[in-house]
Amino acid sequence: MMKMTSRKVLTVLLLITMTLFVSGCQEQELNVEDIAEQMQQKEASIQDYSYTMYITSCAGEETLENQWEGQIEIMYKKPGMMKTYSKNIGGGDGEQLTVSDGEFSWDYMPETNTVYKVKLPEYEEQTKSDYISGIEYFLNQTEVTLLGEEAVAGRPAYLLEAVPKLGDGEATEDENEDENEDGEATEDENEDENEEISLGPTKIWIDKEMWMPLKYETYDSNGNLVQKIEILDLEINTGIPDSEFEFEIPEGTEIITVESAPIVLTEDPEKPGEVPLEEIKEHAGFEPLVPEYLPEGYAFSHSMSRNNGKAAPNGQVYETVTLTYVNREEDEVMVLTEKVYEGELRESTLTKGAEDITINGKEGKYYEEPGDPERGTKRLSWKIGDVELNFLAYIEKDELLKIAESISEKA
Repeated sequence: MMKMTSRKVLTVLLLITMTLFVSGCQEQELNVEDIAEQMQQKEASIQDYSYTMYITSCAGEETLENQWEGQIEIMYKKPGMMKTYSKNIGGGDGEQLTVSDGEFSWDYMPETNTVYKVKLPEYEEQTKSDYISGIEYFLNQTEVTLLGEEAVAGRPAYLLEAVPKLGDGEATEDENEDENEDGEATEDENEDENEEISLGPTKIWIDKEMWMPLKYETYDSNGNLVQKIEILDLEINTGIPDSEFEFEIPEGTEIITVESAPIVLTEDPEKPGEVPLEEIKEHAGFEPLVPEYLPEGYAFSHSMSRNNGKAAPNGQVYETVTLTYVNREEDEVMVLTEKVYEGELRESTLTKGAEDITINGKEGKYYEEPGDPERGTKRLSWKIGDVELNFLAYIEKDELLKIAESISEKA
């Protein structure tokens, strides 16, 4: 039986958490306009916050080895200062501390006593842009309703339900053919239902006094509990000092500096742009490979390049370029990441559950997230010469392969 990955579920829940931390609600059924207005009003009033998030993954009785519990301590202060400390995320015993003062980000892994120091890109309004994008995603991808009131740990709370938008619900011609004359599902259809489990509703408890989330429960499309999140020790606008976001380097720690070039944007974000190859090459050290074909409505939006120094786990030096393409009418993105290594290229990370494919005679891997095939994440990984390419998109497989086949090696 195919299951949603815990990472995907956690990503959705974290997105909902961060947006609801700057939202409020009314004692009536919510609509898109209400939510958007409340989010914007609340966001403007918050200067800092802190809380501890306790996460329980419930992968199902048949896969007990995939169940895990973890926690994340989060502290945030405008503009752009963040500190997170995570433990046992994903089922391991690992710990990670990330501190950002708005200029540098420090990622510390106690297990290896290693710190990755990253110079943050000089991109104005980056935090605001990401926040706005998060709100748009949340509002566009779910239907939110007020179910009633229910206390959490003795605190009065509103109970909301966010249901993913999966389309208009009309059966396709092929789906209708899968039913027998009595309207009952065939054996093949029942097998498909067992194999494909997508993300279902998320229940959210909002504190009636603080207007902040206290608890989440996310279910799959079969009604099984997938993940639970509880928020404790929430504090808002307490005047967190800047010193909380100063990273103190532990004794004996190896510091690895990762150079990050500025994000390169098109001059007018509302118009299609051309990839600034020469400017990217200046920062990244190599000229990226670009597709000659793009689906209708997609255009280049921005790029970011990085030289990792010695940051690869085995000491390999590599340079990275990320090209982002956007379809603004459909509010969809495609991300093409290219890496050039010093030495032999590593094996593709898309192995488990990935399909072997061939792109212009080159071997590659294709992977599609379990769940709704029309909106699921598609990933493609292959190599052209000394460049490793990884493509992430939300389009049909045939279109993704067509884009990949239009990318050719530099002469």
